[in-house]
Amino acid sequence: MERSSGGMAPDLEPRFVEVAGRRIRHLLQRGRGDAVVLVHGFGGNLDTWRMNLGALVASGRTVAALELPGHGESSRDVGSGSLGELAMAVLGYMDAVGIERAHLVGHSMGAAVCLDVTDRAPECVRSVTLIAPAGLGQKINADFIRGFITAGSREQLEPGLRLLSADPGLITPQLIDETLAYKRLAGVASALATIASNRYAGTHSGGTLRDVVGAVPTLVIWGAEDAVIPAPAPGDLAQRGVEVHVLPGRGHLVQIEAAAEVDRLIDEFLGR
Repeated sequence: MERSSGGMAPDLEPRFVEVAGRRIRHLLQRGRGDAVVLVHGFGGNLDTWRMNLGALVASGRTVAALELPGHGESSRDVGSGSLGELAMAVLGYMDAVGIERAHLVGHSMGAAVCLDVTDRAPECVRSVTLIAPAGLGQKINADFIRGFITAGSREQLEPGLRLLSADPGLITPQLIDETLAYKRLAGVASALATIASNRYAGTHSGGTLRDVVGAVPTLVIWGAEDAVIPAPAPGDLAQRGVEVHVLPGRGHLVQIEAAAEVDRLIDEFLGR
């Protein structure tokens, strides 16, 4: 979901860094505490975290967020578009900005990317926070993905965007117009289609993303009314090292719809 970068934390301005020949747009605020790296979902950008950055920065942690290849204002070059390719982009970004080890926070597809990073380079990951995560067995709403890629007008795009939030007020005319403008940029449609054509068939180590859950301390946050990736049944992800919260009345954009609660859950989790 494309949005402008209004409402970011004070003094945080997007910049660009080169990662493996790609131009990556990002935000970075260095603090005294552990690093936190934020990874948005399919079709997203830095604005995915507009309601959360202030609290993270105020905690004194080093906070970084990037726009994945094919998204926002980053390079349209997505290579194979595979989950592994996106995970390597995150690892390359961490190396480029000097973050050796971080707490990873991912939304939707970004959560799957964080799990793939954990599988590939566990020494680089302190914990993972998975917000409405893809790749754990819940069936993704194919109509949303298909509609987001193919929509060429406001009328075609709006129904899919309305699946993102249980609060209809979040899907504003401005949001629809900005998302449509992003989709019309050269190379975007092809990049998104390439990414969407890949399946989360397995991890680098030969297992599944579900196998990676709990490999490091793991926080899972889901909206109970998520119409894009349905929340799991109670206890479905319960295991040692995994904390799960399903927030009633919230949808796929739970980190925006319930920002204060999500910020509190993340802060408490990272502070342990």
